[in-house]
This record gives sequence, structure tokens and C-alpha cells, in this order.
Amino acid sequence: MLKKMLFMAMLSPLAVCAQSNTATNPLITRSNDPIHFEKVDSTVIYNAVTEVIVESNGLVKGIVGIPAGKQTVANTLNKLDDLYYRLSDVSGKLSIIGATYENDRTRNAATAQGDRLSAYAAELTLNVKLYKALKRFSTSAAAKKLRADQKKFIKETLTSFEVNGTNLSDAGRAALKKINDKLITLGSTFDKNIAEYKDSAKFTAAQIKGVPDAISKAWKRPDGTYMVMLNGPNANNIAKYADDENTRKTMLVKNLNRAYPANAKILDSLLLYRQQLADKLGYKSYASYALVQKMAAKPVNVWNFLDDLRNKLSPHLPQTIAEFAALKHRLHPEQNNVINAWDLSYYNKKLLDDKFKLNTDELKQYFEMNNTINGMFELYQKLFGFDIQEVKGVPVWYSKVKSYELLLNGRKMGTFFLDLYPRANKYNHFAAFPISMYQAKAGYEVLPTAALVCNFPEASAGEPSLLTHGDVETLFHEFGHLIHFLLAHPAISSQNAFSVKGDFVEAPSQFLENFTWNYDCLKLFAKHYKTGAVMPKELFDKLDKSRLLGISNAEMAQVYYSIIDFTYEDRYAETKKKGAWQVSKDLYSMIQLPFVEGSHFIYGFNHLSSYGANYYGYLWSKVYAQDMFSVFEKNGVLSAATGEKYRKLILEKGATQDEFIMLQNFLGRKPNSKAFLKSIGL
Repeated sequence: MLKKMLFMAMLSPLAVCAQSNTATNPLITRSNDPIHFEKVDSTVIYNAVTEVIVESNGLVKGIVGIPAGKQTVANTLNKLDDLYYRLSDVSGKLSIIGATYENDRTRNAATAQGDRLSAYAAELTLNVKLYKALKRFSTSAAAKKLRADQKKFIKETLTSFEVNGTNLSDAGRAALKKINDKLITLGSTFDKNIAEYKDSAKFTAAQIKGVPDAISKAWKRPDGTYMVMLNGPNANNIAKYADDENTRKTMLVKNLNRAYPANAKILDSLLLYRQQLADKLGYKSYASYALVQKMAAKPVNVWNFLDDLRNKLSPHLPQTIAEFAALKHRLHPEQNNVINAWDLSYYNKKLLDDKFKLNTDELKQYFEMNNTINGMFELYQKLFGFDIQEVKGVPVWYSKVKSYELLLNGRKMGTFFLDLYPRANKYNHFAAFPISMYQAKAGYEVLPTAALVCNFPEASAGEPSLLTHGDVETLFHEFGHLIHFLLAHPAISSQNAFSVKGDFVEAPSQFLENFTWNYDCLKLFAKHYKTGAVMPKELFDKLDKSRLLGISNAEMAQVYYSIIDFTYEDRYAETKKKGAWQVSKDLYSMIQLPFVEGSHFIYGFNHLSSYGANYYGYLWSKVYAQDMFSVFEKNGVLSAATGEKYRKLILEKGATQDEFIMLQNFLGRKPNSKAFLKSIGL
């Protein structure tokens, strides 16, 4: 996923006074000089937000004060874009600080000041004077001569004002501001509780039997017991290897209880205030409000899409579950044949070994982290025609973070960082974080900066970081977000790659996952970490044959998450009556497995905070992703010509064109779902 900036739209100035510190504050560089992360503390953060609010107030005052007939592109449209740029640029830096810094005070300050900036930006969308000035400009003589991207920017900005309450009364806008402020605070607290949640489980040697020694030795304590801290890699390793199903169950339940009970009331409040926001704005539901600026447009289109996919997938689920049950009976006849959620990874691995003769541990030996990173770089460079160079000595926020530059035809396009491994209080999922926004102004370009924040298994003594094939898919996906952001250099900064519609933004990244399933691509970097030997074709063929194993079950899980999110946001009355947790439990029946009693996963489901009414977008955008990949399948998966076309017509466009137009230009036709349905075995 991509990590969205701390605010989505802008707008009423606050009376804040502060001494200017733009020249020295590392969070307001607005240049191509390295960001001095090591100089950032709570004071720097507060001053940066104060400064950008003061600057923004001045820009708003200037736009509003232009008399009728005197408005131009330079004094209105460009100033508006500059306003948005300044807010987004600082917001991106606050987001990465809040997600990655070790120092509690600095990290908490970033969260608090991010909330402050988000509240300011939300207030901007209620600034009637600013809205009227932009509306007046949209009908001016100057507006009639606008380029297509400029017209799109003004149109979408006005829509954003209108759907966010500009047409309300003074009292209505004041009430809406209070709701927005509460939503911002609740959302950041929800995320913070997940990131800072700590738990562990203590096991005996017998209880972790099956877990490879190379993994378990990091958990071993002097008394012979094993202390397993709760994080993604540890949870996955227990789920996949531990022979004792009670061990697997213990770890899964702990993982599904992240941030519970702390987030229980917070989620209830988030949903309540979102519905109140929708009510204030005249929408039936928060989903109706959220979809106005999405490709799907209306909730009925999302429900039809999800229900259709659910109906198509349901008949295929029992086959995999029955295969797991039969294998469980054969391997553990002393146990019942019921397959539970904590059995899925374990028996999936066993079935791969049994049915496809695919040893996933053998497969991991071809995906050592550093070699995989370098191989991914090589593949992307071949495909899209850019170059990647590591840069030493650049300031970073953590000692193990690495820095790189991306160049196209010898020209630097941007900088990116890799923060790959888990640690305490760090964002605990996988995401691309924008840090600095692109801007071209007065003949000077400020290049974009971004980071991948991940939680892959870290190397231990004598054992390198080895990735599963699923990890490699995730890496390709997230890096896809990053190159999309770095390659888009729009004339209007606000039309950066992360500003495309929320139910399309995942498509350019999902599209790239397909390259991890092609042998011609994998053999470029899938090399044994000890011998350097390329992955044998026979081993890849086993992997390829296993591709559809359990895919209907996996896709149904995505439908389940999407329907939970959409039920909360489109059917609030039902959610309030039953309770959010009960809704998630009732819907679990579509998975066709027993519900995990004692689990409360929704309170650690961070998409409910940042992706409200948008989780369906993963599946929705995948339709377009697979359709785009079908062009590569037709022309040659490693076709540089097709890669260049894709780079120019999709990646470099950012949000300067309508998504349907971009798709049709690349596909040479209207998009369809044939490739998507084929990819999931339907």
C-alpha cells in the first residue's frame, strides 16, 4: 500500500505568528539538498508546522484578495498549487518521522503536529472566500485558455470544496470542523496504538518443534525456553512451521488482537463521526461521500462488484479446505479434521511439499534480501529504462536505512530510502511513504523523495535475510508505488502520482507483482545465496503450478476485508446495532472456516483508519492491473518498448489525466476484467 499524506484536501487560515526559520529548518528545505533527519526533534517539528501555516495563510490571503478581472494562472492557479505543495511536503516528512523514529518524543511530536496540520488543511476546505475566488477564476477569460491538466486541477479542486462542506452555513461549517478535528485525532491514535502495541509468547522447545533452528535460535533464552516477540516475520514463521497447533493458535490470536482493547472505542468513534460528517454534508453514508471522487463513483457499483466476486469465488473454497483436511488427517490422525485459520499457512506449506513437491524453504534460498533488491533494480531498469545508484553518506533516520537515486537518461528523477526490517514502535506493515514532493517553479525543480518502510525478516548470526516468494511480490508491489511517485514530474505539483483516484492508485503496483511469476524475469536475480546458481527451471515450474493453490481462498479474504470496511462505511445503522466486532464475526462465514474465538483483528486493521471506504480499491484496481499486464504478455514480458510506453502513458502522467483516459491510451481499447478473472482461476 501507499501511505497517504496526513491530510487529503485543504483550506480557513489560523492566526498564527512565528519567527521565520525556513532557511534552517530541515523539514522546510524545498531544495535538492539532503534532509538532515538527524537534526529533527520536537522543536524543529513544531516550528516547521507553525511556519508552513503562516506561509499558507499568506498564500490564501493573496488568492482571495485578487480583484475580479485581475485573476491569472500565475496569481491564482499556481499560487493554489504552491499552497498545496507546501502543506503536502511537510506532511510527508511528518508521516515518515511518526512511522519510523526511535525517539518517543520526536515520534509523538510528529504525530501531534501532523494532526495539527491535518486540522488546518481540513479547515481550508471550508474557506468560503477561497472557494469563491477559485470559482470566479474557473469562469474567467484566463480559465478558458487553460491546458487540460490545469482544467482538471481546478475542476477537481472545486469538487473537493463542494463535497467537503463549502456550501454549508457558517454554523454548519463550524460543526463540520469539530467533526474533522475529532476524526484526525482518532485516526492518528488508532494508528499509533497499532504501531506501539507490544506482546510476546513464551514456548518450550517441544512447542516450537518444526521451526527451523536458523529461525528459532534468535528466540532462545538461557533457561531453554523461547520468547517470541510479536511482529510480522515471527508470526508468519510460527504459522508456517510450528507442528503444535496450539502454538500456532496462540500466536495467531495474539496477532489478531493487536491494539485491542485500546482501539475498540476509537473505532466506534471513528465510524460514528464519519457518519455524522456524511449527514452534515447531505450524503446517505460515509461511503457515498468518499466515492464522489473515486472511479467507482457510487456505493452500488462497489457492492455489485464485491457481491459478484464473492458469488464467483464461493464454490471454489471447499476444494482447498478439503485438501488441507485430508492432509491433516494423514499427518495428524490423532487430531480432528477441522481446518482453522491457524492451520492455513502450515498445511499450505505441507501441501506444496506433498502435491507439488515444492519445498518453500529451498525456494527462499534463491531470494536473499540484498540480491533480490539488486535484481529487482536490474529488472526495473531493463523494463523502464532508468538507472538506480546507491548514495553513501546521506543523512538517514536509522542506521540501517539505505539511500538511492533514480536517474532517467542520465537525469536525476528523485531520491528514495529503504527501511526494510522491523523494530520497536515502527510502522508494522509495508508501505511507500512520500517524503518530499516534486515542484517545478521559476525554472528550478525540487525533486521528489520517498521511502519504502517494510518489515521483512532480518538477517541473524550466520543466517542471511531470506524472503518467501510472497515477500518478493510484496517488495515488487511497494517499489512500484515508489517509482510511480519518483517518475511523475507534473507541471502542477498537486497532480503527483499519489493523487490519482484512490481505487486506481494500487494498479501500477499490483501490475508489477506479475513479473515475479515469470521465469525470464526471476532468473535475472533468483540466485542461490551460497552458490550463486540460478533458480532451476524445474523449481520455478513447481512454483508456477502451485500459483492457483488456495487463490480463491486468498481472494475471498480480500473480499471479506473489503466488505467489512464497506459495511462499516455504507451501512452504519447495521454496524451500530450489531457492533463493529459482531459485524466482522458474522461476515467471516464467507471464509468458510470457523471464526477465531477470542480474536479482534479489526482493531489492528490499520486500513480502517487511513483507507475508510476504500479497501475495495485493492480488488477494483487489480482488474486494471491485470488488464495492463496482458499487454506485456502479448508483446513480451520484458519488452523494453512496451515498458517505455507504460512508463510514459501511466507512470509519468501522475494524476494529470483521467484514469480511464490513461488506461485506454495504454491499452488501445476500453479496459475489461478478462485478464483479472483469468489470473484468479475463474
